[in-house]
Amino acid sequence: MTCMHVLRITSVLLVLSSDIALAQQDASALADGLFAAPHEGGARRWVVESPDGVALLVAPGTGETVGDRIAQHAVVTNFGCAQASGAFWCEVRPLHGGPRGYALADALGPTEGPDGIIARGLNDTDKRARKKRFDATAEVPCAQEQGEALNPCPIGIARSSGGDATAAVTFRNGFSRYLFFLHGEFISASATMSGAGRDTDWELRGGTHYIRADDQRFEIPNALLFGGE
Repeated sequence: MTCMHVLRITSVLLVLSSDIALAQQDASALADGLFAAPHEGGARRWVVESPDGVALLVAPGTGETVGDRIAQHAVVTNFGCAQASGAFWCEVRPLHGGPRGYALADALGPTEGPDGIIARGLNDTDKRARKKRFDATAEVPCAQEQGEALNPCPIGIARSSGGDATAAVTFRNGFSRYLFFLHGEFISASATMSGAGRDTDWELRGGTHYIRADDQRFEIPNALLFGGE
């Protein structure tokens, strides 16, 4: 047997081994219910594991793509997975927003949140926060108007696993603004008459989230949002 034949056989075996590993991973996730939609107890999010990233398609097995290719290590929201066109597909959307589309399940894997937990089931923190069913309350610096100095504002936090939380901050005039966090990151704020809640910027510095949502500003400790020290 020539060296070329040995290389070809080795290459084929490596591909088969990789396919078997992916199939076992999919079978394990399927048996565990992770591939279900969150409202059925499935994973809330996936991480792109493929080194080549993943393309989102309009429908399973089609050649028509939606938006840009999603890079490796990016986190996407899960809307449920199913078999179609001879493969397993998941309907997903980038964590920070964008079009929904279908990605091959082979390119995805479960992702742990900052708390080390794979979040499953629906995130109910928004509903609990609006009903004032908080896991923690405190005061944080906030400003309601552009150019206004920061003042103490009451805040209530509803927490979930996987780094998901909703914060309700109440200004001095009694108006409350809701801030939404997924996977340990600030995502958006509730809409108001002055903004849709997506004109934002934020950073986590020294254990504090510095957030601007439209003209409003907030400084919220990470430990208050997600618990722990």
